[in-house]
Amino acid sequence: MRHGSLLPLLLLLACAGDPQPAEPVPDLAELTSKAPEIGGLVRAAQLCGLVVSQPAQERAARIEEAALEVRRRDGGTQARDAFLRSLAPPHFDPKQRGRDRAAWCTEQGPAVRRMDGMLNSPEGTALVQRAEAARASLH
Repeated sequence: MRHGSLLPLLLLLACAGDPQPAEPVPDLAELTSKAPEIGGLVRAAQLCGLVVSQPAQERAARIEEAALEVRRRDGGTQARDAFLRSLAPPHFDPKQRGRDRAAWCTEQGPAVRRMDGMLNSPEGTALVQRAEAARASLH
Protein backbone atom coordinates (compact mmCIF):
# COMPACT_ATOMS: atom_id res chain seq x y z
CA MET A 1 0.00 0.00 0.00
CA ARG A 2 1.34 3.43 -0.87
CA HIS A 3 1.73 6.10 1.79
CA GLY A 4 -0.15 8.53 -0.42
CA SER A 5 -3.35 6.47 -0.17
CA LEU A 6 -3.24 6.59 3.64
CA LEU A 7 -2.88 10.35 3.79
CA PRO A 8 -6.56 11.20 3.14
CA LEU A 9 -7.65 8.64 5.74
CA LEU A 10 -5.19 9.99 8.31
CA LEU A 11 -6.30 13.55 7.64
CA LEU A 12 -9.93 12.54 8.04
CA LEU A 13 -9.22 10.83 11.35
CA ALA A 14 -7.18 13.78 12.61
CA CYS A 15 -9.93 16.26 11.75
CA ALA A 16 -12.69 14.16 13.25
CA GLY A 17 -11.48 14.85 16.78
CA ASP A 18 -13.10 13.35 19.82
CA PRO A 19 -16.73 12.40 19.44
CA GLN A 20 -19.18 14.59 21.29
CA PRO A 21 -20.18 13.04 24.58
CA ALA A 22 -23.72 11.77 24.63
CA GLU A 23 -26.25 13.57 26.78
CA PRO A 24 -26.21 11.98 30.21
CA VAL A 25 -29.14 9.69 30.88
CA PRO A 26 -31.29 11.24 33.60
CA ASP A 27 -31.42 9.39 36.89
CA LEU A 28 -34.98 8.12 36.88
CA ALA A 29 -34.43 6.19 40.12
CA GLU A 30 -33.70 9.44 41.96
CA LEU A 31 -36.83 11.01 40.55
CA THR A 32 -39.09 8.09 41.39
CA SER A 33 -37.64 7.81 44.89
CA LYS A 34 -37.93 11.50 45.84
CA ALA A 35 -41.20 12.39 44.12
CA PRO A 36 -43.47 10.33 46.43
CA GLU A 37 -42.11 11.97 49.56
CA ILE A 38 -42.36 15.45 48.04
CA GLY A 39 -45.87 14.84 46.72
CA GLY A 40 -47.00 13.33 50.01
CA LEU A 41 -45.68 16.28 51.97
CA VAL A 42 -47.38 18.80 49.68
CA ARG A 43 -50.66 16.97 50.23
CA ALA A 44 -50.02 16.84 53.98
CA ALA A 45 -49.44 20.58 54.00
CA GLN A 46 -52.72 21.16 52.17
CA LEU A 47 -54.67 18.90 54.51
CA CYS A 48 -53.06 20.29 57.67
CA GLY A 49 -53.08 23.96 56.73
CA LEU A 50 -49.28 24.15 56.70
CA VAL A 51 -47.56 26.79 54.58
CA VAL A 52 -45.59 25.78 51.51
CA SER A 53 -44.22 28.63 49.42
CA GLN A 54 -45.56 29.14 45.92
CA PRO A 55 -42.17 28.45 44.29
CA ALA A 56 -41.86 25.19 46.25
CA GLN A 57 -45.38 24.16 45.21
CA GLU A 58 -44.57 24.83 41.57
CA ARG A 59 -41.32 22.88 41.76
CA ALA A 60 -43.03 20.00 43.53
CA ALA A 61 -45.66 19.90 40.77
CA ARG A 62 -42.98 19.74 38.05
CA ILE A 63 -41.17 16.93 39.88
CA GLU A 64 -44.40 15.02 40.40
CA GLU A 65 -45.44 15.47 36.77
CA ALA A 66 -42.16 13.98 35.58
CA ALA A 67 -42.46 11.08 38.03
CA LEU A 68 -46.01 10.41 36.83
CA GLU A 69 -44.80 10.16 33.25
CA VAL A 70 -42.03 7.74 34.27
CA ARG A 71 -44.54 5.58 36.17
CA ARG A 72 -46.99 5.63 33.26
CA ARG A 73 -44.24 4.72 30.80
CA ASP A 74 -42.95 1.90 32.97
CA GLY A 75 -46.25 0.41 34.10
CA GLY A 76 -49.12 2.05 32.28
CA THR A 77 -52.04 3.87 33.83
CA GLN A 78 -52.30 1.34 36.66
CA ALA A 79 -48.78 2.18 37.85
CA ARG A 80 -49.49 5.89 37.48
CA ASP A 81 -52.71 5.57 39.48
CA ALA A 82 -50.98 3.50 42.18
CA PHE A 83 -48.35 6.21 42.45
CA LEU A 84 -51.03 8.87 42.93
CA ARG A 85 -52.79 6.77 45.57
CA SER A 86 -49.51 6.41 47.44
CA LEU A 87 -49.35 10.19 47.85
CA ALA A 88 -52.66 10.39 49.69
CA PRO A 89 -52.72 11.10 53.41
CA PRO A 90 -53.82 8.27 55.68
CA HIS A 91 -57.47 7.67 56.44
CA PHE A 92 -58.40 9.03 59.84
CA ASP A 93 -60.79 7.31 62.21
CA PRO A 94 -63.97 9.37 62.71
CA LYS A 95 -64.20 7.98 66.24
CA GLN A 96 -61.00 9.85 67.07
CA ARG A 97 -62.79 13.17 66.41
CA GLY A 98 -59.74 14.62 64.69
CA ARG A 99 -57.18 13.69 67.35
CA ASP A 100 -55.40 11.25 65.04
CA ARG A 101 -55.41 13.82 62.26
CA ALA A 102 -54.06 16.55 64.55
CA ALA A 103 -51.28 14.26 65.79
CA TRP A 104 -50.38 13.27 62.23
CA CYS A 105 -50.34 16.91 61.11
CA THR A 106 -48.08 17.84 64.02
CA GLU A 107 -45.66 15.09 62.96
CA GLN A 108 -45.67 16.31 59.35
CA GLY A 109 -44.82 19.95 60.14
CA PRO A 110 -41.02 19.64 60.40
CA ALA A 111 -40.80 17.50 57.25
CA VAL A 112 -42.98 19.97 55.31
CA ARG A 113 -40.73 22.85 56.37
CA ARG A 114 -37.58 20.92 55.37
CA MET A 115 -39.13 20.06 51.99
CA ASP A 116 -40.10 23.69 51.40
CA GLY A 117 -36.57 24.81 52.21
CA MET A 118 -34.98 22.13 50.02
CA LEU A 119 -37.19 22.96 47.04
CA ASN A 120 -36.26 26.65 47.37
CA SER A 121 -32.53 25.89 47.55
CA PRO A 122 -29.96 25.18 44.82
CA GLU A 123 -30.58 21.48 45.55
CA GLY A 124 -34.26 21.96 44.68
CA THR A 125 -33.35 23.84 41.51
CA ALA A 126 -31.07 21.00 40.45
CA LEU A 127 -33.72 18.38 41.27
CA VAL A 128 -36.29 20.17 39.12
CA GLN A 129 -33.77 20.40 36.27
CA ARG A 130 -33.07 16.66 36.52
CA ALA A 131 -36.80 15.93 36.64
CA GLU A 132 -37.39 17.97 33.50
CA ALA A 133 -34.46 16.26 31.77
CA ALA A 134 -35.94 12.89 32.72
CA ARG A 135 -39.31 13.95 31.39
CA ALA A 136 -37.77 15.17 28.13
CA SER A 137 -35.93 11.86 27.74
CA LEU A 138 -39.27 10.04 27.72
CA HIS A 139 -40.44 11.84 24.58
